[in-house]
Amino acid sequence: MNKDIVKCPEFNKSYSEWFPYNKGDILNFKNSDSIREYTVSTYYINKTNSYDRNIKCGCCEDGIVIYLTAKKDTIKIDFDNFINPNSCMGSRRFISKNGKDINVKGTQNQKELDLNQISSDSLIIEKNIGIKELFWNGKLWEFKSVKKSKTDIKIISNSGC
Repeated sequence: MNKDIVKCPEFNKSYSEWFPYNKGDILNFKNSDSIREYTVSTYYINKTNSYDRNIKCGCCEDGIVIYLTAKKDTIKIDFDNFINPNSCMGSRRFISKNGKDINVKGTQNQKELDLNQISSDSLIIEKNIGIKELFWNGKLWEFKSVKKSKTDIKIISNSGC
């Protein structure tokens, strides 16, 4: 291997602790009078395998993109370098509903200094659970169940710039 090529570490699989889904999974949320289904219509991982240090534009970057679709809603979740200590671009958490950005914030477990919940104006994501609650159109929807598909997560690998 060329000495100027930097090999990036393996993809951090702990993203799946936050989003334990596969493409095709059906997530059910319930409120006091009805059930709402979202299908994981898109789920893929972006990962840099290596980059050339001489080009000065490469880094070991990774991220996930998830689309949840229902009859009238699409939720897009896009997390870049969320749990990536090798990133030089920084972390970004982006969630949108039907094309409108949603404010996202994280809360930490003070003992472990580790993120354990992500919340926005419209949803709460919890480690080892996934999306725990949705708040749309004045109603609170709580996660009830998931019907798992057998589809693997697509990994899109690239090399630097």
